[in-house]
Amino acid sequence: MKRILYSLLALWLVLSCEETRLPSLVEWCPSIDESALGDVPRPDSYKITVSNIGTEAVEEMVFDALSPQTFNLVQGIYNITVQAHGTMGGRAFNYIGTANAVKISPYETGPTLIKVSASESSALVFKEIHYNASMVKNSASARYLKDTYFEVYNNSDQTVYADGICLGDVLSHKVYDFSDKLPNASDYVFMGTYVWQIPGSGTDYPIAPGESFIIAASAIDHSQTAETLDLSTAEFETICDRYKERGGQPDANAVNMALVCTIKESGLGNQLGKFTDGAWALFYPSVPLRKDGEYLESNHANNYGLEVLKTDVLDAIDLLKSENPDDKRLESELDAGWIKCATTGGNQSVVRKISGKRENGSIILQDTNNTTEDFTVSDSPRIRRDGAKRPGWSNWTTAQ
Repeated sequence: MKRILYSLLALWLVLSCEETRLPSLVEWCPSIDESALGDVPRPDSYKITVSNIGTEAVEEMVFDALSPQTFNLVQGIYNITVQAHGTMGGRAFNYIGTANAVKISPYETGPTLIKVSASESSALVFKEIHYNASMVKNSASARYLKDTYFEVYNNSDQTVYADGICLGDVLSHKVYDFSDKLPNASDYVFMGTYVWQIPGSGTDYPIAPGESFIIAASAIDHSQTAETLDLSTAEFETICDRYKERGGQPDANAVNMALVCTIKESGLGNQLGKFTDGAWALFYPSVPLRKDGEYLESNHANNYGLEVLKTDVLDAIDLLKSENPDDKRLESELDAGWIKCATTGGNQSVVRKISGKRENGSIILQDTNNTTEDFTVSDSPRIRRDGAKRPGWSNWTTAQ
């Protein structure tokens, strides 16, 4: 009888030890296959989520793409997800890779290969544009043309950088033809007056989610002169030495954009080109821009253009002067719609609609690539409306 009791006690002790024994850990090594990324920039690290199918336990870990490492996991069958986010030149990239029913055990040797792909979208979009001028104070007819501005908003959930971003006015694809000068002309959109570029080394001007920056023709308080608004807090202005030499507005505290192309230098008197209408593109050039004097001549004699890859365009907008859609200049792949303000002096702006809000309260702007659907006209231009924030590095006001 004692022998039986001792045997039962021994069995109970063995079973108790089995119940309290920690599960064995296995060294697991993931391997990220980035071969499908092409020219997309590689992220520095990935977030790896592993889900144990048997226990439903979920773990997250950070995988350094430059210095691969191993992780200790409980033996089992796992579903694995690899994710990362990245930005370059105003574009946001989302990386994703999955591997399902992966067996992790001491008997499985070699790294687990996970192939990742990337999708991209423009993080930076036009938020508000005032382009059709205003009226000079105490005047019934004098129009004021110096208060043009573009507000650009970070519509993503990642910090991006404004360094190197360009703004240019686009020629009509219906009127100007460059196919005899450029065999693959259909891959490009053509700038027609000049192009301004934000300076910087690449990380000088971070734009956090929910922040916007202002590109002003002149970053001063225009309300002192005309029935318009104060732009003295604008981050950037289109002021260059050639413009100042022509008696333009004073150079304010805002960062001066670089005049990288002067296709029609005679337009410098108005800095930002057309005011009653115009097609505009915000882009980040992936290849060097042509130098002055090297622009392509179109099918119209003495009418030149600067080619920009359509894939480099972050956002584009077609601002018409008439109600005739035949006057539209941009191809539908860049902007499927258009919008119209009043004639010169109307002091109106076009404002992008809001599609939602994030948990932190920042707005999400509607972006269907159709200006007719995405924008509305406002009779009261206002920068950073609807709670858009100013970048942390932008802290000046120019008293004029």
